[in-house]
Amino acid sequence: MASTKRSIGCHVSVAGGLSRALAHGEERGCDAIQAFPSNPRGWAVPSPDLAEEELLAQGVVDRGWPLLLHSPYLVNIGAPDPVVHERSIINLGFSLERGVRLAARGVVVHTGSAKGESRDEAVARAGETVVDLLEAIPDSNILIELTAGSGSLIAGTIDELADVFEAAEWHPRLGICLDTCHLFAAGVDITSETGRKKMRASLKEIGPERVKVIHVNDSLDGLGSRRDRHARIGQGEIGEEPLQKILAWPELKHAPLILETPGDAKENGEDIAIVRRLISSKSRAS
Repeated sequence: MASTKRSIGCHVSVAGGLSRALAHGEERGCDAIQAFPSNPRGWAVPSPDLAEEELLAQGVVDRGWPLLLHSPYLVNIGAPDPVVHERSIINLGFSLERGVRLAARGVVVHTGSAKGESRDEAVARAGETVVDLLEAIPDSNILIELTAGSGSLIAGTIDELADVFEAAEWHPRLGICLDTCHLFAAGVDITSETGRKKMRASLKEIGPERVKVIHVNDSLDGLGSRRDRHARIGQGEIGEEPLQKILAWPELKHAPLILETPGDAKENGEDIAIVRRLISSKSRAS
């Protein structure tokens, strides 16, 4: 019988080689990991190190860990600037190809920004870009992450994300990455039962099966701050109980949980242990 254990882990460094992610994950008590496929703050992509890729791919298979990749921060699939857009396509394409070789669950990418043009135009461009990349790279999966909503970012709520999915013609290999800090910062009040009910209804409309990973983070700043600053679990403005309520939703129990909380290996491990405690309790979903 297949295991029903929920996979929990965190974002880990690949400094020194991709396969180093395995040791970093074990040190933190992970049974799922996320990593950057290339420099997170630059456009350049490395020459593929196939030996390192094979070590990582085999390592996660041997451990039974889900693996997620997170595209670099500069990627903007809705960018009106043609140079930025082209660089984004090249960079995300590399991430997707590497993800296929690593048998990753998908590549997480931020929704992007309109930056001076209408949101509708940026949404249309993002949707077209997603379809082109997924069709060009078979077996790849793009997981769009809701952002904190600052500036002219095009999707901070599930309802806004639905527009991107519509523009991408609801491509079957397009999924969602929910981030609890980003939702809260974008103004989704996940600390209240009313706010959670509204979010859950929106999620039902877009399809909870589309959620392929959940980033579990507390928020350093308050509701609607539009500031993407993560806090350790239970040490921010969200708190443990609201996170526990969301993680108890049965329609999301298929999705691995990835923490991106600040701290060293010991602190990361402590946060993972807290989340394990939260999901193992008998909390009623709401």
